[in-house]
Amino acid sequence: MKLSKLILGITSAAVIAASMSGCYFLPDEEEYYDPPVVKASEVSYTTTTARKRDLVKQLLSAGTIASGTEYNARFTEYGGNIKSVYVSAGDSINEGDLIAEIETYELDRKIELKEKEVYREQLEYEIAVEKRESEKVKAKEKLDVELMQNELDKLYAEKEASKIYAGVSGTISFVKTLSPGDWVNPGEVIATIIDITDLYIKINPNNDISEYLIGRPITIRYSGNYYDGVIVQNTSGKTWDEKTGAMLVDENNEPILGEESESIKVAFKDQIPESSSVGNIADTQLVLDSREDVIVISANLIKTVNGNQKVVYLFKDNQRVQTPVTLGLQSGSLVEITSGLEVGDEIIIR
Repeated sequence: MKLSKLILGITSAAVIAASMSGCYFLPDEEEYYDPPVVKASEVSYTTTTARKRDLVKQLLSAGTIASGTEYNARFTEYGGNIKSVYVSAGDSINEGDLIAEIETYELDRKIELKEKEVYREQLEYEIAVEKRESEKVKAKEKLDVELMQNELDKLYAEKEASKIYAGVSGTISFVKTLSPGDWVNPGEVIATIIDITDLYIKINPNNDISEYLIGRPITIRYSGNYYDGVIVQNTSGKTWDEKTGAMLVDENNEPILGEESESIKVAFKDQIPESSSVGNIADTQLVLDSREDVIVISANLIKTVNGNQKVVYLFKDNQRVQTPVTLGLQSGSLVEITSGLEVGDEIIIR
């Protein structure tokens, strides 16, 4: 009996000691959690609305405005110190009008002396005639007059070379800034005269050059304004048939050719810009085709499925709907939709 009580006491003490040391011989019971609930989020789309607009297919090219009639006024014989410039940019001028001249102080003095020498020789000849000198004497005196007059004429020609005149009628488009006394070299352009009724643009398009047919209407844009133009030269000589809206051909379907050139020349028609536009850049717009009030969307919204079927994706009834479409005129990144879309349809961008 005493032994049983002793064993029971030792066992109880061991259990108490173990619980005081923090170690457990039996594992804790695992706690179980409910499985997580995952909800599918709603898909959101970015869309654009199908609308109507005008669509124009055109070729754009730039060129420099020039004049078909251009005259550069310059001193050709010799240079010198400028005496005066008689014109300003924008002035209208007639052929033969004086534009500028250089100083000729020394030359004027020579002319004055030579005129007196000619006068003296002329008097000596007249005296010889009055005195009825021999024919040889009179011939000599007359020859002296002619020789002296030739020298004077050379001085007059030199004097004339000190002036420059307008070689054509037109408008002054450029005048070199000069003050009295400034030196100018021979050949230096002092002023430029143009015919402002004969302005044109030379262009060199990068592509579709065959569309630039002689006689075809074209629009010119300069300084925010639009002008009617016409193609007057091209590199092929092929011309435009206004009736058919295509290349002009003869009865054998061969092209009827006009004037060829190294570049395409576009002329202003009725209205023209100011003369100061010469030398500046202008744009040309050649309309190839156009549509008015049609549904137009960006080309990147159109996808290809099943080989060649063109579709767009619409957002309808909170769903993504694949919709076949038929394409019309395309210009750049814009495309006409002839069927498959209606105004107001929401097209999915992404």
